[in-house]
Amino acid sequence: MVVIGAGAVGSYYGALLARAGHTVSLVARGAHRDALARSGTIRVREADGADWDARVSPRFPDAPADLAIVTTKSHHSADAARELRAHMGPSTLVLSLQNGVENPAVIRDALGGHPVLAGIAFVGLRIETPGEVRHEAEGWVRAGDPAGGITDASARLRDTVGDAWTLEISDDIVRAQWFKLLWNIGFNAMCAITGATAGETLATAGSRALVREAMREAVALAGAHGVTLTGDDVETMARYNPQLRDYRPSTAQDIAAGKPAERDALTGFVVRAGTRVGVDTPVNRVLDGLLVLQQDRATGRSAQQLAALDAASTHPT
Repeated sequence: MVVIGAGAVGSYYGALLARAGHTVSLVARGAHRDALARSGTIRVREADGADWDARVSPRFPDAPADLAIVTTKSHHSADAARELRAHMGPSTLVLSLQNGVENPAVIRDALGGHPVLAGIAFVGLRIETPGEVRHEAEGWVRAGDPAGGITDASARLRDTVGDAWTLEISDDIVRAQWFKLLWNIGFNAMCAITGATAGETLATAGSRALVREAMREAVALAGAHGVTLTGDDVETMARYNPQLRDYRPSTAQDIAAGKPAERDALTGFVVRAGTRVGVDTPVNRVLDGLLVLQQDRATGRSAQQLAALDAASTHPT
């Protein structure tokens, strides 16, 4: 098995597979990759203080993988798929375990039409130390075939993963992706912009209302795409979860680390798709604009733009 783009999500779910006895390659980057190469293991730190290790390889396997799991940020999906092509065979199962609703199609196209399963992970994770992943909350996966129904491919995934994950095979994974998008739309940008935790956004009346308004725009957009979500779905995803009280979502973690945010699959997607189909998304438009500002500040682009403005400006003498 190979996990490409093994950040927090890929490292955790790859570690669970390795602990269950599978041979797992975690293809990561930078200091995290170097730490995996030195130790040959991934360490998982559980919320209750327990630690455990699993043996993994930091390189692609020599033989074609039986299961390839893509866990990159959405803006790296196509590149990851092209890198994967040399390490898979005709029967390789490919699973997109990523945020957003567009990635399975992007990966499928980059693989020349090879079928791609879709999955969502509802879990709180972060990497503080290279070679380690901290499991903070939740931990279940829902996956299935975007074609709908329980197909041979989705059944094979269930049999392959076995009891290693808390896994549910869905016969309507596209709706499940949109359902998960509600949580990301409600909390990811808000936390990245403000520095708040998921719990803190619900502790203040104004931000609590914005969480729901952002989600309702995603509900309307889903309907325009033939996917039925409801006000009850919004209330379910916007409900206070004690396990996520102190959790900062991945977008906030990226901003804090000076990395580009995964906005194009979240608020950026809602704004872009809303414009295309005629669904107004004013809350997400504001959140997306503020998220771009935070991203530019975090990555140093704002400083470069200010320098360019200073150089181009003229001052009367």
